[in-house]
Amino acid sequence: MRPVRLPRRSRQGVVMGLDPWQLAFLTAAALTLLIFVNRFGPLGLLYGAPVYLGFGVTALTSLHGVSTPRMAGLWLMKQVRHLAGATTHTYRPERPHLVGTLNLPGTRASLQLWDADGTAAVYNPQDRSVSVVAELEVQGFLMHDLPERYDLAEQFDRVLGPFTQRPGVKRVTLQERTLPTTIRAARDHYDTVRRLRDLDPDSPVAHNYQDVMDRSERFEVAHRNYLILTLDLVTLGSQLKALGGGKDAIVSLAQIEAGNLADALTAAQIKVRHWLSPRDVAALGRLAFDPEFAPIVQNRPDVVAGVDPVAIGPMFLEEPKGRNGIVVTDSGVHTTMWVHEWPRSDSPVGFLAPVVFARHPNTGEAITHIFSIVLTPVPVSKALKRIRDEKKVWRGNEKLRAKRGADGSAADAADWRALEQQEQEIANGHGEFQYGAYLTVTAHDEERLDQAIAGMRNALSRAGMEAQILYCQQAEAFMVNAIPVGLGMK
Repeated sequence: MRPVRLPRRSRQGVVMGLDPWQLAFLTAAALTLLIFVNRFGPLGLLYGAPVYLGFGVTALTSLHGVSTPRMAGLWLMKQVRHLAGATTHTYRPERPHLVGTLNLPGTRASLQLWDADGTAAVYNPQDRSVSVVAELEVQGFLMHDLPERYDLAEQFDRVLGPFTQRPGVKRVTLQERTLPTTIRAARDHYDTVRRLRDLDPDSPVAHNYQDVMDRSERFEVAHRNYLILTLDLVTLGSQLKALGGGKDAIVSLAQIEAGNLADALTAAQIKVRHWLSPRDVAALGRLAFDPEFAPIVQNRPDVVAGVDPVAIGPMFLEEPKGRNGIVVTDSGVHTTMWVHEWPRSDSPVGFLAPVVFARHPNTGEAITHIFSIVLTPVPVSKALKRIRDEKKVWRGNEKLRAKRGADGSAADAADWRALEQQEQEIANGHGEFQYGAYLTVTAHDEERLDQAIAGMRNALSRAGMEAQILYCQQAEAFMVNAIPVGLGMK
């Protein structure tokens, strides 16, 4: 029975733990000092102090876990977007729209949803990729015994591992969505039983049961799991030519890869509940932007399930001025966080359970959220080159520390052990993914959002994880989770 142990994130930076932004500010401080001393002599140390000390102090400090220079750059970029009116998106149905564009902010309006025999092929012309989305079903994972859990995890590893060896796989995204739902199935069953048994709808028992259903409605939540496979069409150009080229070839390729993935998941005892159609994909986007719309979508009969792609996006989206940690949409307020610390100690399979089932600390209601893990396959040659480069940086930092008479810390030693472990695993035949995790928390207003974030941070700490809010880039981060097309952030 193997515990989960994820590699730690290196803190070595470019040099001595400093990122490129910090190095640029330190260089500016040094140049400023040199210019003032050459111009004014020793008095230049005094004249230029406000400038070079400002650069130096800014370079060596951080805000919200991010270096101050980088945060300043993000803040300035957001102010530029405010001035350009790019932080507000309002959809006007009467306005003429380009054919083939969706109601989505920015360049994502060019996404195209193609129907591949009932399966949505999401084409992204910006990076020449196509994605297919599967809803997964693993019944009662946490109710299995530990050996069965480890067996399922091992089987799933056999599904993901080969993606690192196959050219053309751009990204694999695992996504879990928790949102309020309805008890439509229970109500339909009750109506059927009442009709078949000719029960009196006005009896005290019927009224009592109806009251129980009404009260339980607000506690009902749905947990949905998705796997999004994104293919690089540039790398797969020869296959597209063999299939005839053009849109039909892309659709055919998406169908072939969906079938291959379904076979691999079935062999791993993971059931594909269904492949999402264009209406299903549009419904996920619609529910992310407008969570109060959920009961209407979920209560639709199967013949009209989902949402027309025309309505995939928000009627209104805004990054409020002065509030750098939220984004406001139709009926929700959202905060997206990046998970930057994973469990440092051995954790059991299923350690994400506290996050999936997180609750409001005050009301005990489930927290509406979207949790995505974006996996980018890394070829073996590139993975080994990255490890060699990071080892050179580590050795360089060690030499600098030795010259200063400073001893290395336990964190530095852990960085080296992590590199050694990764290199050994690659040598043993394991593939490597570059991965990032994003967590979007949603509420109806800012007060409830603050409570939800507090509850989610508590759940993250129980799982041994830590996340930081992506300040000044909330709209971009939210779109990564809201639209299930395998997007990521640099």
